[in-house]
Amino acid sequence: MHMGVLRRFGVFATVILSALVSTLLLGASSAQAAPTPLGKQNWVVSVAGFTEAAGSNYLRLGYLVFDPASNAVQHNFWTWSQRDFPVPVSSGDVYYCGQFQPGTNPRNNCPIKTAPGFTGDPNGHFTGTYAYNSTTGQAAITWTSSTINGSTTAVNLGETWAVSELHPGLGRMELVNDTYSITGGFAYGSNATLAQTGKASMATIRATQRTYLYEAHSWNNNKITTLRRGAAGSGSFGVGPTWNACTDGSCLGYVQKNAGCDAASCCGKPDAAGYDACVQKLAASGDRRFYYLTGDLGGRRNSYEFWCECLSYDGCYLLNSHVRPLLQVIDDAGAFQGWVGAEVSPDRSGARVMDGEYYGSFAMVA
Repeated sequence: MHMGVLRRFGVFATVILSALVSTLLLGASSAQAAPTPLGKQNWVVSVAGFTEAAGSNYLRLGYLVFDPASNAVQHNFWTWSQRDFPVPVSSGDVYYCGQFQPGTNPRNNCPIKTAPGFTGDPNGHFTGTYAYNSTTGQAAITWTSSTINGSTTAVNLGETWAVSELHPGLGRMELVNDTYSITGGFAYGSNATLAQTGKASMATIRATQRTYLYEAHSWNNNKITTLRRGAAGSGSFGVGPTWNACTDGSCLGYVQKNAGCDAASCCGKPDAAGYDACVQKLAASGDRRFYYLTGDLGGRRNSYEFWCECLSYDGCYLLNSHVRPLLQVIDDAGAFQGWVGAEVSPDRSGARVMDGEYYGSFAMVA
């Protein structure tokens, strides 16, 4: 195995989050102090707007900041629309972990993909007002201004969130209802800084084996599915010392054996030529799925990609992997607790089939 260090493609500008990390500008002079949800000012949030028919689905992933001195709230976010065909791009990080034990390592020298635009600053910005009722445990947000890709418009968009405390020092919100087109969302918040100085490194994430419970609002095959945190069948995500560390510490990788990769995805239909041989090879090769997790992005950003080996036995897979940009969840004490994320996985196999694409708003939190 060739030795070397992981090489990054390009140099990324640090995301400037001054509007999020510092105190928000006060609104009109009549604005009054308003309690923030559970007393938490800084939140990471994932929101989806799904319909059963293909084509109109969209996602937002970003930061919410509530101003404790007034009822102002800001939301800086990345947004992706299925209509725009958001083809994944290289995150700028390449998985390479040097020497390894044979049979335990994912593909070396594979670029880790992320959603388009996620390597740069957020392309969306909302401002508005909020009210938090600690008795009902709900936060109501009204967005009054929207800026997307530099174009600003006045809006009147309402959202209501159920607020709860997951752990001491960590708040959780789940979307209850809205007055426009969003259909699901999750947010986690604390008073920890949103700057990169408060972000957990890949070494910290790998140091302790932990289970992060999965909850999601997802779309695939014209069907919307919601999985509740800790519910039967919702699953979890585990990261720990069994993951391989990239040589320069910027990323992690893992190979899952007996992963249950779908023969229909890898081998086609049962009556297709070579189907039986393909199924036999899938079993003989260990039915492996490869995972990559990069920390080589600014702010709270990570990105996560996975794919089945049966889709490419000869090299890095460049087509329909699952691509999931992430924002870290950090509690009041500055401890890493997981992620909120968005799945942005359009069909890149040639003749695009929208029905088979994957989009999702989710969280993975310990």
